[in-house]
Amino acid sequence: MSDLREMIRERLGAIMTNPLRIPNVTCDVCTGPVPSPYARCYRCHTDARREAVPVARRVVPLTYAVVGTQADRDMYRYKDLMPAAQRLRNPSYQRLLLLLLGFADAHASCLDVVALRPVTGMIVVPSLRGRTGTHPLATLAAALPSHWARAELRAALGVPESQRRDLRPEHFILPDSAAVLGGHIVVIEDAWVTGGHAQSAAATLLLAGAAEVSILVIARRIRTDFQRSPVEASLQRILTDREYSLDICPITGGDCV
Repeated sequence: MSDLREMIRERLGAIMTNPLRIPNVTCDVCTGPVPSPYARCYRCHTDARREAVPVARRVVPLTYAVVGTQADRDMYRYKDLMPAAQRLRNPSYQRLLLLLLGFADAHASCLDVVALRPVTGMIVVPSLRGRTGTHPLATLAAALPSHWARAELRAALGVPESQRRDLRPEHFILPDSAAVLGGHIVVIEDAWVTGGHAQSAAATLLLAGAAEVSILVIARRIRTDFQRSPVEASLQRILTDREYSLDICPITGGDCV
């Protein structure tokens, strides 16, 4: 564990940024910036009020990815088309793998403490773009705890690009509802922009009988072109220059529980 911690400090410290959980500064769901005195960003607030479509109330981003930074570029480059052996040598893929390995070793057990029930399984959100073969996100997710049973979620065919960020559980198909029934399922997603993709997957699971769903996101994407907007002050607080640290729990925003 000490070797992993040191590797994370050396390779991620200057690139990744721990998400913060500060009331009335960051959204208490997705950790994005909010204008004071609000507790949630507009999208998370709106999705939570959709009575007919249940959503996950616990979202755990591992890093912020500010648009235009190396962390943001990593979210594209890790999944570029390339042979599997080459991907393992890809620096972007390696950095995201370190994020997940660090979470699995240091913080995955915290989910069991804060949730109503321990985690029983996980699913990787499939791409709605029709990508064939094993998605690199599924390969990365192999780093997560082995006792999280792997369940399958499939993408519906022909989802228009204009709808892919909408909250629509019909975007996904669950082949075996028994795999999630009554369980606590972790949805694995690579990037959170508005959350529609991951929350649609979460809604599919909840409607199929999952008792609880948490969303684990590698990166919460952050835009900085909000000058003279209500969230400008919050952006200045969450994007202060600081080194990424495995000591900060992504679930609590502070110490582990």
